[in-house]
Amino acid sequence: MGSPSKMSWAIEVRPARHGRGVFATRRLQEGELVECCPTVELLESDVTGVLRDYIFASVSDDHVVIVLGYGMLYNHSADPNLEYLQERTSTIEFYAQRVVEPGEELTISYDSEWWASRGLETG
Repeated sequence: MGSPSKMSWAIEVRPARHGRGVFATRRLQEGELVECCPTVELLESDVTGVLRDYIFASVSDDHVVIVLGYGMLYNHSADPNLEYLQERTSTIEFYAQRVVEPGEELTISYDSEWWASRGLETG
């Protein structure tokens, strides 16, 4: 896999427990905006196959969003250090829920519906 790719001076993508993950390259403060990702909104019924594992619910009924940037690469944790907020259909913002140390993997919580729709137990 070549060298880690860096999006900004605060995060980078590199190998992780579940394939690839996003990691902090510096200390992140609680409440700090980590990434603002552009999104592409689609009808939920138009998204099938493996791509369904990488979509987020939209603020619009019957729609989902594909998150660009590194947002699609944040792995799940039962104790995540990021939360995300979508106020518009065009972006999703990821914020630190607590202080995150350099080298720590950045994670989000996949909601219970994500797990249930795949016949899996919450990871």
